[in-house]
Amino acid sequence: FCLLFFVGCSDSGSKKKIKTEAMVEQASKRLLKQKPVVKQPSFLPTLSNKNYEDILLKYGNENKETDLLIETEMGNIKIRLYKQPKMHRASFIYLAKMGYFNTTVFYRVIDDFVVQGGNSDNWDTQNLKAKIGNFKMKPEFFTELYHKRGAVAMARNYSDNPDKLSSPYTFYIVQRGKIKPEGIKYLRQMEDQIIPGDQADFYMKFGGSPSLDAEHTVIGEVLEGMDVVDAIAKVDTDEGDWPKKDIKITVKVLN
Repeated sequence: FCLLFFVGCSDSGSKKKIKTEAMVEQASKRLLKQKPVVKQPSFLPTLSNKNYEDILLKYGNENKETDLLIETEMGNIKIRLYKQPKMHRASFIYLAKMGYFNTTVFYRVIDDFVVQGGNSDNWDTQNLKAKIGNFKMKPEFFTELYHKRGAVAMARNYSDNPDKLSSPYTFYIVQRGKIKPEGIKYLRQMEDQIIPGDQADFYMKFGGSPSLDAEHTVIGEVLEGMDVVDAIAKVDTDEGDWPKKDIKITVKVLN
């Protein structure tokens, strides 16, 4: 009798255990339905000069975000990317989603000119570059997108680069203040630079760097945080314009 009793109890306990496990599994499934699992972004095929346009065109059509937040210890900068330079927008969003910029710093800072980011002496930065790909981007120039104060644009090499190809990894924010009328006159007459009237007015009232127009691709503008840009522009730097204290960057895609 005792033997049968204990066997019966053991069997009853097993059934209860199985039932409990089933209830937990069902509850977990319900929670998953309520809170969908966030899919982690994955790397695209390694980009090159030959394939980046086709790949980024498709990526840009699937990832239409334009607003990003650049976080630093000195404050945050909210930027909005323009839709016209579609390749550069897609590339910037891709690098941000892959966490590339989070390994970088503002590495070139010149007061009353620009603050430039997207590079570092960190091995993680170089490893991510190798994984994303070694490529340069054809410029995307639009007359209505110019280097006004607060503009975001892509850096490039000036030597051995007649086609003005952009680096997809390094960007800068124009910090320069008001341009004097004589400066606009000089660029128009001595440099044969075409500066539309409305843009000239903006440069004189608010600031910018018109000499960079048609030299670098402008990809966006600062929406909030120009006071932070101004503060970064005034930090102490070495002879190469690199801040003596690293200004680390975290870039988040908003919408």
